[in-house]
Amino acid sequence: MDFLSDEPSVVTKQPDGSHEFKFVERPPDDISLFAGEVIYQIRSALDHLAFGLVKLNRSGITLPIDWEENCAFPMWLRTPKKPPNFNCFKSTLPGITKEAFTFIEMVQPYNRGEVGVWLERLAALSNIDKHRYLTVIKGQAQRRDEATVMYKGMKMIGSSVVRVEDGAKTDSPFIGAPDVQILDMHVCGAFHPFVSFSDPTLDPGVKAFPVQDLLQTFLDQVQRMIVPAFDKFINQP
Repeated sequence: MDFLSDEPSVVTKQPDGSHEFKFVERPPDDISLFAGEVIYQIRSALDHLAFGLVKLNRSGITLPIDWEENCAFPMWLRTPKKPPNFNCFKSTLPGITKEAFTFIEMVQPYNRGEVGVWLERLAALSNIDKHRYLTVIKGQAQRRDEATVMYKGMKMIGSSVVRVEDGAKTDSPFIGAPDVQILDMHVCGAFHPFVSFSDPTLDPGVKAFPVQDLLQTFLDQVQRMIVPAFDKFINQP
């Protein structure tokens, strides 16, 4: 990401020994634009898969006249009041088989499975970008420290990774040790800046990820988990 390559952040050592991390430039709005486009394309790919599945109509039913207008990949965020039964997605996915229904229901966000968690986050970001405003972004950093402590007849190695907000001050991590004399201690650390989504309606897990990592995870989940299943439903007899 060019913005991070230009070193837009500084780390200043304070008189009390702490360090202040601060961005001297705010992340450009282009990041929100590009992220929104990626989110839209991934969401659109899911709808294309849904369209291909319904068009195939393996159940052989008479499809509704307006099915093309309503067809979409469902991403239900809330658990249904009644246990889902075949086919509770018929308003958007008429004519799908029980096998396809079982898979699609399994990956719904309300089930909180491996795929569902990421679909929930994708849906949240998609709804913000599509219906409200550009996704809000901000600069953060990871502070990574490693310490080597030498005692009499003993060496201990410790590490710490913490997330640091823009403008925050941080102390060196405390390294616990036995109550013996320290012969030598070496601590090294670095701040690694990144850009994250920061809309207050998003869950903390979303806001902890760099934007590019989060988008890549969305793509990986769709390519690795959802596309192969739909390939089976659509292309195999």
